Formats: sequence, C-alpha cells, structure tokens
Amino acid sequence: MRLPTTDDVRRARSALLGRVVRTPVLGSAALDALTGCPTLAKAECLQLTGSFKVRGALYRITTLPPGALSAGLVTVSAGNAALGAAHACRELGVELTVVMPEKAVPEKLAAVAALGATVVKDGVTGSAVAFERAEALRTERGLTFVHPFDDPMVIAGAATATLELLEDHPDLQRLLVPCSGGGLLAGAIMAARTTGSSVEIVGVQPSGADGIVRSLAAGRPVAPPSISTVADGLTAPKPGEVNLAVIADAGVRVLTVGEEAIHTALGEMVRALRVVVEPSAAVGLAALSVHRELRDGARTGLLLSGSNVNWRLLAEGVIS
Repeated sequence: MRLPTTDDVRRARSALLGRVVRTPVLGSAALDALTGCPTLAKAECLQLTGSFKVRGALYRITTLPPGALSAGLVTVSAGNAALGAAHACRELGVELTVVMPEKAVPEKLAAVAALGATVVKDGVTGSAVAFERAEALRTERGLTFVHPFDDPMVIAGAATATLELLEDHPDLQRLLVPCSGGGLLAGAIMAARTTGSSVEIVGVQPSGADGIVRSLAAGRPVAPPSISTVADGLTAPKPGEVNLAVIADAGVRVLTVGEEAIHTALGEMVRALRVVVEPSAAVGLAALSVHRELRDGARTGLLLSGSNVNWRLLAEGVIS
C-alpha cells in the first residue's frame, strides 16, 4: 500500500496553482464569541464546484496516463467528489460516469449533470451499493476507476487546502477537520508534516456515521452498522485503507457530533460569517459547542469543506 508523501503534497500544490482557487480565510468577532476561542475558517465553500474535493480530483486525474483517460473514468460520490471529477474531466475533455445515491441532494445531482458527466443513480440505495455499481461498470465498459478519497494523489490534492491555511496562519494551534472517508483529514495531517507545523489536528464526524472512530478502535477499516446523518457529504461506507493508515499513524483524535448540533451550527455559520455551508462543513463548529474541552483559548481553524447544500435545509437552520 503506497502512502502519500510530503513530496506528493508539494507536487500537488505546484500542479494546482492557477487551476483552483486559493480560498480566503475568514473570521469575525461573532465567530469568536460563538466558539469561545480565536477562530479562523478556511472557506473551501467558495472553491470551484463549491467544495475542496476539486483539489484531489483534479490532481489525481491529471496524473493518470493517457490510456486510462481515453478509456473514460468512473467514480462514486454523494456529490462533491463527483462535482470535482466532473469539473476536471470537462477541463481535460475526458468522459466521466458518476454513480450517485438516488437520494443525493438534488442540487448536487443537477450540478454534476450540468458539467457533462453521466449520472447513474437508479437503484443506488447508499454508498456501499454505489461502489458495487461502479465496479460493475468498470468491468463491463473497461472504464478507469477513480477513488473519491482513498488514493495517495487525491489525499495530496486535498492537503493543499490545509497547506494554504497553515502558510497564511502558521500560528494556528488546533484545526478541526470534517471526516468520513478520511481524505481531507489525512490531507491535513500531510500538510502539517509538509510545513513542519505543530498544529493539533482533530477529526470530526457525525455520530450517525462514525466509521473512522470505529475503524481506529478496530485497527482496520470497518463500517458502522448503519449510516444516518444530515451531513450527506460524510457518509462514506467506511474510511479508506490509505487514509486510515495516515490517520492512525498520526494518532489524531476523532470526535463525533449529533444531528441537532450540526443543524444548529449550519445556521450559526451563516450568521457569524455570512457564508453558506453544507452540513458536512458545519461539523467543526458543532464540535466546539458539544466538546467543551475545545473551548480552551487555543487559536483554532475550521475547514469549511463545501457549500453544496439543500436550500430548504439551510433555510430551516438559519431560521431556527
């Protein structure tokens, strides 16, 4: 099993210069008052396609050999990885098929199709079924499978978000990272290694989709008995092997938050920073309200991973 290296992260950064947005880092007195500590937010919600996922997808796809590209690609996603891959394939002129859960956020389904990808969703009842369908399509059609998170190059691409944050704010003491498949969390760990930062990395995932917590306890990737969360971007069936190896080696904490805390944080983020985020991006803020030990005055960073939200859900969070 090949793990990502700091050289991979540096190469990803060079390859992505000018091709993705160097997103702003936001803060406000309202956010500090809400969290109880000096807090900064890396706004990947303002990234191309509305998510950090375009970083890993674009870097991975640009490193594939010509033969793999000409065969056409297939990937799996609840939405954001699909958007990133569709953006990359449109830029490179590559055909892409995306297997998505039939209950994916409608806005995400429409956006993926608008970018020119072929969406397969009928009968796809969840992430595990989606991976099975993608494997069947790969075999039947000779497509090249691009994993949405468990790939060293995808991790290296994702790492560039944290790399930028640590370059802009090297004095950060703690970073709260949404996690599910583990690509963004593993990327944050690799970015800290690349910069030599001593920042404490903390993963956060929904209590109803706690695959990484369970996998760290088991010492191998395991799936929770069921997955139920409003944070649709954090519903990977289980963490990737590569990601889990990086996370376990770093010994980082991974915390969980409940649905009520996520829903509340969704509205609080809009009010505190005037930015739209999806539930998956709100779990870091939710953790600061649930896990009071985090409110210790440490200079804290949040990775706002995406903004591809169901608008009705957002309205409910803001009004409440």
